[in-house]
Amino acid sequence: MTSTYDLVSRIPAYMVEILSTRILGRPADSRRLAEELSNETRLRRALEDLTDRQFTLLLDLYELGGSVPWEVLTAVHLSGRDTLREDLSVLGARGVVFQGGLSGRDPVILLPSLYSLLDEVRRRHFADASEITWTEPRQAGIRGHIALLNALRVSRIRCRSGMEPFKRGWQFLEERLGPLPECERVYWELVELGCIEEKNGVLNISPEAARELAAEGDARYPLWRFIRSCKAYPGLDHKAFILMGDSALQKDYLLRSLKNFILSRDPDEAGVEGMVRGLIGQWIDLGVMQADRANQWLKFAEPVYQALKAGRVEISLKAYGEEVVVQPDMEVLVPGDFDPVDLLDLGEIADILRTDVVSIYRITKRSISRALRLRWDAEKIGAFLERISRHELPDNVSKTIRGWVMAHTDARILRGTFLVLTDADGALPPGLDEVFPGLYRVPENREDEVLASLAKNDVIVRGATPSRREGDQGATWGMMAPKKLMQKKGWKEARKEGIFPFGMVTPLPYGTKGEGIFEKALLDGRSVVIFYPRHGYGEIQVKKINPVYLFRKGGVPFVEAFCEDTGEGEMFDLTKIRAMLLNC
Repeated sequence: MTSTYDLVSRIPAYMVEILSTRILGRPADSRRLAEELSNETRLRRALEDLTDRQFTLLLDLYELGGSVPWEVLTAVHLSGRDTLREDLSVLGARGVVFQGGLSGRDPVILLPSLYSLLDEVRRRHFADASEITWTEPRQAGIRGHIALLNALRVSRIRCRSGMEPFKRGWQFLEERLGPLPECERVYWELVELGCIEEKNGVLNISPEAARELAAEGDARYPLWRFIRSCKAYPGLDHKAFILMGDSALQKDYLLRSLKNFILSRDPDEAGVEGMVRGLIGQWIDLGVMQADRANQWLKFAEPVYQALKAGRVEISLKAYGEEVVVQPDMEVLVPGDFDPVDLLDLGEIADILRTDVVSIYRITKRSISRALRLRWDAEKIGAFLERISRHELPDNVSKTIRGWVMAHTDARILRGTFLVLTDADGALPPGLDEVFPGLYRVPENREDEVLASLAKNDVIVRGATPSRREGDQGATWGMMAPKKLMQKKGWKEARKEGIFPFGMVTPLPYGTKGEGIFEKALLDGRSVVIFYPRHGYGEIQVKKINPVYLFRKGGVPFVEAFCEDTGEGEMFDLTKIRAMLLNC
């Protein structure tokens, strides 16, 4: 609803005088009624003496967009439907809350002129973030993700369809990752990011995606987790961003606003408050939000706010620890703040043994074989270890690595056709036909088998693993900005039947309760205003009647009454009365 004038224009013309008398105490036309309902002095007076519950109800209507379906409102306010109707009736009598249609289950509408006053009240829950003392922002890093990728290099872990590792695979990862929390969660996140792929039932690392994760993950990962945590409730991330902005917001108000947003999308959702509390706690742990020392105020961390605002993440240079210790026994001690890119590279030349505050890797003959297949050589390995090492590289480590490298036989494969192997020395796989000396034909569909056999005999095959395979791509981060959910508002029934102050017009109760209203009006000599279809169906008309006689015909209740509008006696089928105006 765009304005109070728009709202009043949807009140049926025949009801304007009656309703204005109820609200203002005097009859008025549509224009005058809209002016009075927009009067700020009258509105402030109407809000006086409201209970806290009624004021909260108004704020909920405001946050939910001003037009709220009845089932959403009852889901938000669990105090009970009767209590809710009582509060809405009080607000309706003051002309600040309306209802659409005559069914009693139509949208509840907030008076548009009240928006500015409620925004003043709402602002009390916000504060200038610079005036609050904040706790240090937490940092959710990707060290565990890189450790898991490095653990996958150590062993061929087989998986079921859907990339679910077998039990032994999970056990192996848990043994190597040690105290890494939520190992399964980290694994499935890597699958979702495209860093892990499956080939012939074996888990492999996607090189491009893994390197992008290592290079950009510290900046992107918290934001990705934030947006990902809201996927089950489309638009929740946008709601949180728009609601909080760059201000500080009371935690309880954020909790209630997000809870109401979810219920507005799915009124049947159970356990919403606990779920939202969990989400807010997760966002704080990720460093997406910061809390004050009393844990009463929240704000977006500055880099996160700027990323959400711009829709892109700025990757800034960050100083990492370079305190790696390479020991004479070939073990490598790695600190917790080590550069993720270097950690990923270390996993190519050394086997991860355990991850902790200080992780332990070991350089082995097998790990050097793996490095050679990944385009490392002795000079490159030595230069890398010297660069990251805190102390001078032990002489025995350098010599051992060079010895392992020299122990390997070099070969070259012309992919899918020929194998060039100048010095087989017992490493030649069986079943290959020698075309020329040192040149062997690789049978069709046996390339993987030949490569595996050569690897067991320490033969490094050049050309078998391209530096970038066709189809490789970076990490699939997805959207880095909240997605706005389009609002859907329908006024079909409201346009057809009109809008009325809540509680003044109510459906006639079913059965004997409805008949009892007319019996009492007959005994008290009171008139009743009813909403009745013209000629028994079709367009709704309003009639003010004085009951004269009640009777049943064919089991259907009727009332014979004097109609003050026509000045004649008429009969009305009680089952066709759409609604009635109370307290006539």
